[in-house]
Amino acid sequence: MATYCIGDLHGCHDEFVKLLNLIKFDEKSDDLILTGDLIGRGPLPVETMQEIFKLGKCVQSVIGNHDLNFLAVHYGLTKARPKDNLDVILKSKLREDIVSYFLKCPLLYLHSSKPLAVAHAGIYPLWDIKRARKEAKEVNRIFKDPQQRIVLLRNMYSEEPYTYSYANEGLRRWRFALNSFTRMRLCYHDCSLDFKNSAVNPESVAKDGLTPWFKLAQPMQYKKKQYTLVFGHWAALNGKCNELNIRALDTGCIWGDRLSAWRFEDDKFFSVKSVGYAAI
Repeated sequence: MATYCIGDLHGCHDEFVKLLNLIKFDEKSDDLILTGDLIGRGPLPVETMQEIFKLGKCVQSVIGNHDLNFLAVHYGLTKARPKDNLDVILKSKLREDIVSYFLKCPLLYLHSSKPLAVAHAGIYPLWDIKRARKEAKEVNRIFKDPQQRIVLLRNMYSEEPYTYSYANEGLRRWRFALNSFTRMRLCYHDCSLDFKNSAVNPESVAKDGLTPWFKLAQPMQYKKKQYTLVFGHWAALNGKCNELNIRALDTGCIWGDRLSAWRFEDDKFFSVKSVGYAAI
């Protein structure tokens, strides 16, 4: 039995199917974990979700920022942007099924039997996996409550607070967790989050005191085991992350590059080229 992770799909259904065929994915024996952003901007979001539903229990996914945006649009808390291509989902008979699926997606996924963790954007540098698990579980508990869910989705777009504090409570605590797990890329050296830049050239961000979050990350250890953390979200990295036990999987399929998978057992990568479109 093999365990695979696949990077951000963004509604790229055809490439998703090609990649599953390339890795010879066996839904009867293999596990598949997706890094979130299953929809948003891509051409075939409904078909992508149908493919995921068809795979059944062998596939798990964390939630991404585009998936959260869809939930906010669904509940009428914000308006859909044409470039996100959400109208086709909003008009689909599968709309409620897709909403239900995302509401059950965790912010942090820990494999039940293997030292593997997956989060859409990563784990906040001041957290170890134990602390990250606690923060993620609290937010996922909020999403189970219809009233609290709406409060959080309505207020999630603020960028504050920028740093973690044990003193943060309620909405500020939940929002920081959401931002860390789904939007984080660069941090200042005090581990405060930056949301204005996505550059990966060290010289271009170092002058502003910024560094990729994974350069500041805690050791990926949990229950006396060394974990590997897999994340997506940051297409500009092009899958390049040289940190020990951290793997980047968003390789920009929606931008015309490729869709990538990674196999836990032998640390092997696989990819298929985009069919040729690029998000506008």
